[in-house]
Amino acid sequence: MNQSVIEGHSQSEEINKIPSLSIAPHWQMLEAILKPIAYYRRCFTHNSGVIRVKMSPTLPPQQVLISDPSVIKDLINEDGGRCISAPGQLNGLLSQVVGQHSIILLAPAIHRQRRKLLTPPFHGERLKAYGQLISALAEQTLKDLKDGDAFDARERMQGITMRVILTAVFGLYEGETFRRIEHSLASSISIRSGPFGSLLLFFPFLRKNLGPWSPGGRIKAADTTIRRLLLAEIASRRRAVAQCNEGNMPADILSLLLSCRDEHGQGLNDDELHDELLTLLFAGHETTATALTWALYWIHRNPLVLERLMDELNGLADRSDPEAIAKLPYLSAVVNEVLRIHPVAMLTFPRRIEAPITLGGYSFHSGDVVMACIQAVHERSDLYPNPRTFDPDRFMNRTYGPHEFLAFGGGSRRCIGAALALYEMKLILSKLLLNNQFKLTLSSDRTNKPRRRGFTLGPSIPVRLKIVSRRP
Repeated sequence: MNQSVIEGHSQSEEINKIPSLSIAPHWQMLEAILKPIAYYRRCFTHNSGVIRVKMSPTLPPQQVLISDPSVIKDLINEDGGRCISAPGQLNGLLSQVVGQHSIILLAPAIHRQRRKLLTPPFHGERLKAYGQLISALAEQTLKDLKDGDAFDARERMQGITMRVILTAVFGLYEGETFRRIEHSLASSISIRSGPFGSLLLFFPFLRKNLGPWSPGGRIKAADTTIRRLLLAEIASRRRAVAQCNEGNMPADILSLLLSCRDEHGQGLNDDELHDELLTLLFAGHETTATALTWALYWIHRNPLVLERLMDELNGLADRSDPEAIAKLPYLSAVVNEVLRIHPVAMLTFPRRIEAPITLGGYSFHSGDVVMACIQAVHERSDLYPNPRTFDPDRFMNRTYGPHEFLAFGGGSRRCIGAALALYEMKLILSKLLLNNQFKLTLSSDRTNKPRRRGFTLGPSIPVRLKIVSRRP
C-alpha cells in the first residue's frame, strides 16, 4: 500500500520529506472527530506511512500520524529516550473524563512509578483470582431471559465488566455503594458516547452547564455524584486500612493505593486517589465491553468461525478451568482478530520529539507530536491480507510484533489492563457459548460499522442477540 509511493523517491528525499495532508485544518479536525475511520483512510490511501496532519485542536500544530510499522518499531524502541518523550500533558483532553491526576496524564518519571505500583493486580496470581468471578458473572448474565427474548449485547457485557472492575478496584461485590457507582458511571458514559457526545469532548463551550436537562448539566450532575461516592469510599477505606496490619491488608487496588508511599513517605491525597480510581473504572470496563460486543457480532455472523470455536471449546477436558480456556489457540485468535478489525482506541498516546531524529528513514523535527494510527496499521494489506474481512486464521498462521498489532497501544504507555481485558474476553465468550441451556443468534443481519463513541470506537447500531432453544 504505502511502499509503492516510497520506492519512487531517492533515499535523501525519503529521509528529508514527510508529506502533509492537503486539506484545510478545520476540515481535517471535523472529519477526524465525526468520521475518524474515513479520515485515517484518507490520510494513508495516497500517501506514505508517515504524514503531517492538523487533526487535533488540543495538540501542538506539529502533528505527525504514522501507519508504517518500521517507523513505529523505531518509535517504540526509542520511547522514553533522549530524543522522544511521552509527556502526560499531551493527553490533556482526557482530563475531563479521568481528572488531572490520572496515570494517563502523569509526567514520565511519576508515570513509571505509578505504573509499577498498579501493574501487579492485573497480572499473575491476582489475575487468576478473578477467573471464577468472571465465569460466574458470565453464567448469570442471561438467566433472566427466556426463549425468543432479544437483548442488547453491549448492555449485558457492560454489566459483567463493570462488576469485574468494581471487584478488582474496591473489593465490592454488591450493595448500595456498588449499585450507585455502577449507575452513575453508566450515565456519564452514555452522555459522552452518543452522537453529540463526541463534539462535547472536543469543544468546551458545548459542555457549558445550561441547566439540569442540558448535556453540560447532565455531565456535571453525573460527575458530581461519582466524585461524592468515590471520596466517601476512599475515606471509609482509609479508616479500615489504618486499622489493618500488613498481613491482613485487603487485596483490592484501592487498598494498595492507600498503602503506597513516595521517597518522602507521602501517600496519595484524595484528589489523586479519586482520579486514579476514575481512570481504572472508565478504562477498565467500557473498552472491554465494546470489544466483547464486537466479538459476539462477528462470531454469530460467521457460521464457520462459530463451528470451529465450538469444536475447540467442546474439546476441553475441564470446562471450568479458566487457565485452560485462556490458552485455547483458536479462541485467542478470534479475540485478537476482533481487536484488530475493530480496535477500541484509534491512536496510540502522543509522543513528543525532543531532538531531531530519524525513524524508519524519516526525519522528525524537535516539537513534532507523533501518534501511531492503530486503525490504519490494522488495515494494511501487506500485514493483513483482505484487512476488512474477519479472519481469525491470520493469527493462527503468523505472529505479529508489537509494532504491527497495536490493540493496546505500545511502548511506555501501553494499556496497563491488557492482560485482564484478554482474560475477561476469553472467559466470558467461552461461558456464553458453552451454556447448555440456550443458543444465541443475531436478531438482524444488518452490517454494523464502527462509529466514534467519545474517545473510542463502537458499533454504529445496537448488536442485538436472540435466545433460541432455551431449555426449562
